[in-house]
Amino acid sequence: MQHLQWFDAGDMYKGMGTKVVGQFCSFLSYQSRLVKPDKYILGFMNVLPIVPGWEGRLDDSLVKVSIRVPKTLHELIDRAERRSAVDLAARASQGFGSADGHKYAANVVMQADKKAALLNNADALAIA
Repeated sequence: MQHLQWFDAGDMYKGMGTKVVGQFCSFLSYQSRLVKPDKYILGFMNVLPIVPGWEGRLDDSLVKVSIRVPKTLHELIDRAERRSAVDLAARASQGFGSADGHKYAANVVMQADKKAALLNNADALAIA
């Protein structure tokens, strides 16, 4: 994609908790030989339908999307040439996701069938 690089871990991190996809995205953001330094990093993983300590089951098939910003992109965000991670997450998932985060890291929980919509929205909205 023009402004994004992404991966879908699916069930690869099953049982580890959803924070692990953000940790992996953070790791990637410091690997200049593995990622393009001027593109947002997005990682998807499936959310288990059973939440520990909560009686019941989630009805929807959900995914968590983590967004991280490589160092070069930090500078573009600071100069207001690109959107912050949380602004990108909130705008790209508007109407179908719940976003949270800050300038260089964000996440969205959303229905699994909205992955393509989120990616297309985020790529179109990346430039501030």
